[in-house]
Amino acid sequence: MAVQDDYLARCGRAIDELKNSGLLHVEKAELQATTVDVLTDPDRVFADIAERTGLTLASRVREHFFPADRVQVFWYSTGEPDLRGEFCLKHLHWALVRGEVPQDAFGAVSRDPAKMEVLGQLRLLDQEPMAGTGRLTALRITPGEDDPQVWLYDTNHERLQPLDLDYAGYLENLLITKGAYGWQYLFADVDFNEPEFHDTARHLSDVLRVFPEMFPGHDYAPLQERLEARL
Repeated sequence: MAVQDDYLARCGRAIDELKNSGLLHVEKAELQATTVDVLTDPDRVFADIAERTGLTLASRVREHFFPADRVQVFWYSTGEPDLRGEFCLKHLHWALVRGEVPQDAFGAVSRDPAKMEVLGQLRLLDQEPMAGTGRLTALRITPGEDDPQVWLYDTNHERLQPLDLDYAGYLENLLITKGAYGWQYLFADVDFNEPEFHDTARHLSDVLRVFPEMFPGHDYAPLQERLEARL
């Protein structure tokens, strides 16, 4: 499957873009290839996922398989504007088979039975461990679904909500945004005029003003439109 190497190679190029930007400092960058042979073979991975979870994954999910335990990046600007971001993307097999969201992360959400039902179906895909933002992204496992829903859980703001993204869309936008803090809210049903989003709106406004010039090989117009729609 050529695509698996392609996505991992594109992660490497995204890291190089950050390092070569001139404004951003990359504090941490890891493409940690898996040492487990079975996890490097996509056919065996998808067969084992199906056996363990009952999920027969859609082609768009399969096309973005990558043979790494995790891809982790943490960066920040060395001047103005103050830009920051990170991600820690998990291997799909680990996410779906072992990635239960920690119970101690539930907070006040645990008082809402409907949200607790959702939380029980979530499997950790991406998080921001370096800065302790309290945000994580997860895949929701539901019967009959071959393309798991992507959900954002912001523990600091006690928000749990679906994103207007599938797995492939999440991975694609991760490369474009480079994991800039708060980027997931561009795909959530939120109003950036709410007080809790003022810092997020400011940060994303700066990101989407600077990144098009810094990374001209990417199209930021769709993200800029999403930002405007939430302001």
